[in-house]
Amino acid sequence: MKPIVEIFDQTTEELIQTVEVPSVYMDPLAALMGWTKPEDFCFVYDLSPQQIKTIEEWTHTTIHGDNRIIQIVCLE
Repeated sequence: MKPIVEIFDQTTEELIQTVEVPSVYMDPLAALMGWTKPEDFCFVYDLSPQQIKTIEEWTHTTIHGDNRIIQIVCLE
């Protein structure tokens, strides 16, 4: 399972960036997202500002910004 943050332009809905969350953070990510069942990992979720801040710290990447839709999905 590979968690990927997808960042879209809010106006065009075009994908502008992806950021992979390192696998070492799977358990903290599940806690951050409130995922308790295996199927919780199968959906696309919008991220809150606090979730974005935490993921930015884990990935050492800036993903927040104006006019963006920021979501997370887990790929196999």
